[in-house]
Amino acid sequence: MSGRTPGGDAFSPRAVALLVAAGLMAFTAAALVAIYSDPQTEGTYGANAFSYSAIGHRAWTEILQDLDVPVLLSRNDSAAKAYDGDGLLVLAQPNSSADALESLELMFDADRVLLVLPRWSGHPGYENRTWIKVLRELEPDSVERILHVVDEGASIVRSDETPEWRRTAWDSAPSLGGAQLIRSDTITPIVHSDAGVLLGEYKIADTTVWVLSDPDIINNSGIDEGDNAVFAVAMVDALLRGGGAAVFDETVHGFTLSPDLWKALLSFPLNLAVLQGLFAAAVLVWAAAGRFGAPLPPRPRLKAGKQVLIANTASLFEFAGNLADILRRYHETCLRDLGRQIHIPRDIRGAALTHWLDQVGEARGTSESYNEVQAAVAAALDGPSIAVPALLRAALRLHRWKQEMIHGHRADPNGLRPGAGAGSQDRGRTGRRP
Repeated sequence: MSGRTPGGDAFSPRAVALLVAAGLMAFTAAALVAIYSDPQTEGTYGANAFSYSAIGHRAWTEILQDLDVPVLLSRNDSAAKAYDGDGLLVLAQPNSSADALESLELMFDADRVLLVLPRWSGHPGYENRTWIKVLRELEPDSVERILHVVDEGASIVRSDETPEWRRTAWDSAPSLGGAQLIRSDTITPIVHSDAGVLLGEYKIADTTVWVLSDPDIINNSGIDEGDNAVFAVAMVDALLRGGGAAVFDETVHGFTLSPDLWKALLSFPLNLAVLQGLFAAAVLVWAAAGRFGAPLPPRPRLKAGKQVLIANTASLFEFAGNLADILRRYHETCLRDLGRQIHIPRDIRGAALTHWLDQVGEARGTSESYNEVQAAVAAALDGPSIAVPALLRAALRLHRWKQEMIHGHRADPNGLRPGAGAGSQDRGRTGRRP
């Protein structure tokens, strides 16, 4: 069965243009969403560089950028970026999931690493999903799983007192009370106290790793305390070389972005644009194909001639629903035509006319009387529901009766009907042949 009308298209040019325009607008909108917004990072409240919450460290990255320190929030191949660009790999507050610990192993591909251990987790409030409402301190063994990637013999201790810091690098001291510290025999202290090491150094093969044990120095809630901001910037400045960038690895927080184009196109939100494009392409193919199965035969051309004209006129009358009026007028026309042919007296009407026509019909040998034909016409017009077949049968009987009244019945050997050898004056003449 055809999916379109013969000679036409499934969609008009205007509809196709609108579909193409809608597809282009949807693709553009999805691309803008992908460029200027990120569903993975928007609304985050965790301990990461995208978070404005108390345990996030977005303020740290913005301070560095304000001081013209190159900052890159990386979501793939972070160690390679730091190594190739002569930069610093920053692993700030990674979580202790299996995937994050596996990502931490890649730090040894870089030359210089700054690892900030986590301490807090939280849950947001309903009034603002980017703020922490419930704060929870992580268990020490959860933090140690991260530390053991660098130093398997190290442990975490937490002091309730404000320590007296001993420093080997800077004049500024961090403002921190109840610190989380490292105890290890292999760490080289940079900032430490009697309770443990706050900032220390490890040399592992060709990689220099600095470990900051307490994130309250760099997170959003603590970086504005005392000289913490100065301390946080000084750590990065000491590890960076000229021209390098601070590469903050966000894959350890689950924020991954594949550099593979095809994989990116199948990820949200670009996959919406891909689906929209495929849908638009399917619609265009459908419009171009236009049908399923064999095509419909073309409409026959309108033929010339009286028969076609009469058939079309009859169809129009049938569509208009005036067949009953047509039968009444046809009845009157037959009587007028018959009056001219057989000279019906003008002064007879009604029952007298019916009687006269029946007598003439009997003399001419008609197959049925006018009284029977008139009754059939009246039954077709006055029935409970006017049916087209009944009207047509009545009209056909009326036509046959008229022809028999004029030309005689075909079964009557003496009836007047034009034969093959009749002349032009014999056709249509009343009376009988000699």
